[in-house]
Formats: sequence, structure tokens, C-alpha cells
Amino acid sequence: MPEKQRLEFEEVLDKYGQKLFNLMLRLTGNYHWAQDLTQDVLLIAHREYHKFRGDSDVFTWIYRIAVNHHRRQARKMRVRSWLGFEDVSSEVLSTDITAADPAESSERTKVVARAVSALPEDFKETVVLHYFQDQSCEQIAKIMDCSEGTVKSRLWRGRKILAQKLKGYISETGV
Repeated sequence: MPEKQRLEFEEVLDKYGQKLFNLMLRLTGNYHWAQDLTQDVLLIAHREYHKFRGDSDVFTWIYRIAVNHHRRQARKMRVRSWLGFEDVSSEVLSTDITAADPAESSERTKVVARAVSALPEDFKETVVLHYFQDQSCEQIAKIMDCSEGTVKSRLWRGRKILAQKLKGYISETGV
């Protein structure tokens, strides 16, 4: 990789590395799996950076790689678990994201994290990108390669599912 591109990619790492990890942590709910996936995505992005045409923002390009990589890995883990090769549910698919950040150890955060983690993949990705990564509907549409209308629909349906899942908790705690 030429020196100029190497410097540019180092700037990309500095600027988006933590945001990328936070995305993976929200999508997986598992600190160690999020670390592994983040590292994978950064390696893929570094290897493919010379192919980046600049049609979109670098951030959008990397997030798209991340979302697609997460989907592939989650699918592989479900298949392995279903076939009985691995006990995925107890380790990798854990929803204990609070181990990564002591500031997020409140009961409410745990309940919301579990509810978000239980959403269907498309809704989970959209909700995480919008509410936890502060992405606009336009950016999410580019990342997920779909229309803005689809993003808005997924956000609406995701909120409805979350409201239903959290209904008991809200009435119980008054939050």
C-alpha cells in the first residue's frame, strides 16, 4: 500500500475504530466477539482500501463491511449451533454487554440491551445504527443498501417490537 494511502487508512482507524467496535458490541452483545469482529472488519477494510472509490463516505463503506461481516458470522454461528458443533448460545450470543463498560451496568441498560439483542437482524441493525450510532436514515440506507423508506419502516417496526418487549418492564418499574 502506498505511503499516502497508509496514512489515510491510519486516520480512518483513529477516527472510526471505536465507533466500529461500539457497533459490533451492540450487534453481538458480547465483548469478546465484538473485538474479534472489529478486528476482522478492520483487516478486510485495510486489505480492500485500495478499491475504495469514494462513491460514499469512508465511514459508510466501513460500516457496510461491518454489517455484512456480522451477518455472515452470525449465520455461520447459528448453523454451527444448530448442527451441534458449538454451544453458541452460552458464550458468543450472550447479551451481557455491560461487562465492557461499567458505566452501563444499570438494570435498565441490561433490559434494553437484551430486548435490542432479541430483535430480528434487520431491525436490530437498523435500531442500533440509528439510536446507538446516531446515523441518519439516509446513512443507514447506504450502509444497508436499501431505501430510506425501508429504513424508516424497520425503525418503526423495531420500536414497536421493543415497546412490546419492554412493556412489562416499564409498567413494573414506572420508567
